[in-house]
Amino acid sequence: MGNSSSNAADGNGVGQDNKAASSGKSASSKQKAADNKPIPDPAEIKSKPVHQVICEYNDLEDGQMKEVEVEGQKVLVARDQGAYYALSSKCTHFGASLAKGALCQGRVRCPWHGACFDLATGDIEDFPGLDSLQSFEVEVKDGKVEIHTDTVALSSTKRVKPMITRDLECTLLYLIVGGGPAALECAESLRQAGYKGKILIITQENDPPYDRTKLSKALTSTASDLALRPTEFYNVYDIHIMTGMEAFSVDTDMNHMVFRGREWTDYTVEYDQAAICTGSRPITLDKPGTNTFSKDVFYLRTPAEANEIANKSKGKNVVIVGSSFIGMEVAASVVGKAKSVTVIGRSAIPFANLLGEQIGKIIMELFESKGVKLVMSSEVEELIGNEENLTQIKLTSGETVAADICVVGIGVLPNTEWLKDSGVKLSERGHIIVNKYNKTNIDNIHAAGDCTTFPLFIDGDRLVNIGHYQMALSHGKSAGMNMCFKEEPLKSVPYFWTAVFGKSFRYCGFGNAKEDEIVFHGESSKFVAFFVRDDKCIAVASLTWDPMVSVAAELMRAGIPIPASTIRENPEQLHFLVPK
Repeated sequence: MGNSSSNAADGNGVGQDNKAASSGKSASSKQKAADNKPIPDPAEIKSKPVHQVICEYNDLEDGQMKEVEVEGQKVLVARDQGAYYALSSKCTHFGASLAKGALCQGRVRCPWHGACFDLATGDIEDFPGLDSLQSFEVEVKDGKVEIHTDTVALSSTKRVKPMITRDLECTLLYLIVGGGPAALECAESLRQAGYKGKILIITQENDPPYDRTKLSKALTSTASDLALRPTEFYNVYDIHIMTGMEAFSVDTDMNHMVFRGREWTDYTVEYDQAAICTGSRPITLDKPGTNTFSKDVFYLRTPAEANEIANKSKGKNVVIVGSSFIGMEVAASVVGKAKSVTVIGRSAIPFANLLGEQIGKIIMELFESKGVKLVMSSEVEELIGNEENLTQIKLTSGETVAADICVVGIGVLPNTEWLKDSGVKLSERGHIIVNKYNKTNIDNIHAAGDCTTFPLFIDGDRLVNIGHYQMALSHGKSAGMNMCFKEEPLKSVPYFWTAVFGKSFRYCGFGNAKEDEIVFHGESSKFVAFFVRDDKCIAVASLTWDPMVSVAAELMRAGIPIPASTIRENPEQLHFLVPK
């Protein structure tokens, strides 16, 4: 197959090689372009030093945190093993107050979505979120805790973790296939680990990496609204992106991959190391009428599709096929704008397999109270309409549901079919099998994200597939670090959430609601549920009971068991398991 790199790259590249930064040194001199907002020229900044007592030494005990105000800015103060630390006070992901999070063994974890930061440095250690916290010098003198910083540092609540740029004398090329969060974090981790060669991300997406998890919650968002990094970031750190290119084949002996462009143009890349982060794709609805009314059937995958769903839903009958998280979030997004919203689900209760029947019923009743009709224990038999448009969906029960548009969310498949004859080992379900370093059976190929099966350290290294945004980022970090031979095993606790109708449901761990005992505390408006197996808690779910899930996640990561006896009577006993 022909190599036509010039044609394939035309109009599709982001992040061209930056010859002004070829020394392989830190990119701090070009930080202005890398951050989410421009940093003024240092000569124009009027900064002043800050030296302020922020508390007495005995104000906090080990394991405690609080917010204080310094020069009009909130600062997180924490005490751990006798030492004091001061950091930016808000999580860099969604701005949650970290003082309300979990502190354990030198890390603070966000109470909302589980991002973790090192107390000493402020560096982000687990995800979601990409940026690190500002860290401030602290001095304890005469029983008082004093912060030493300046007004500029105080006003900059987040920062990019230190990375180097490309050295043009380094001829290595590390190829990243895919354009999601795992791919981006892999690229960033390569630069953080000291890799000086060329980084090339090739993706079939039309846009650079963006936060796809927000699509179902904010259907009118554009790719630029959801971009994980601004375009300038890729220029600063010499990360080149080619869009609209689908992985076609790989020769693991010759170390080259073939990609196919929009106009069936083949593009061959020779690589030194590669990371496969191709994610997954929606399972299509294979029922009579699906192709006939394809213009009215949607699979939420891209911002353009989300926008079309939002526009076409107004005043129309919307049917969501599948009671998955994506499907339910779409239902929550369009109700009140659509004429009617119906969810068709195969199970009797949504999320029962994951969260259990009791929590599933709480979610079901919440949706019904907001005007969403749930038709459960049902399947689609046929899509019906007139000559031009979809008008109804017939179920296997014989019931028909009015439908002007249909949104399908019935699961995903890994984007790995192009690897079947490559020698890269796949599971029976088609996921790439990786070890605890995210390495495949091919020595110079790693893989990360939804397309993988990996050993879960909190479950005895059992091979699992977890399609979570947070886990994809963690995989990307692991792959990038280990492509640089850091030998850092993946140690990330699964943590996910869903937000509907102003309520956030959180979950950490890896349970099985069908088999585990569920210890439930609370009521429908506020609860925490512990999933117990062999007298040990292996997963936790909650609603408006923060930071319970984050505390549990930190205990799991630290390898501290959560005995069922600890949380049966009083869930707040969980906090006493955290080492001080």
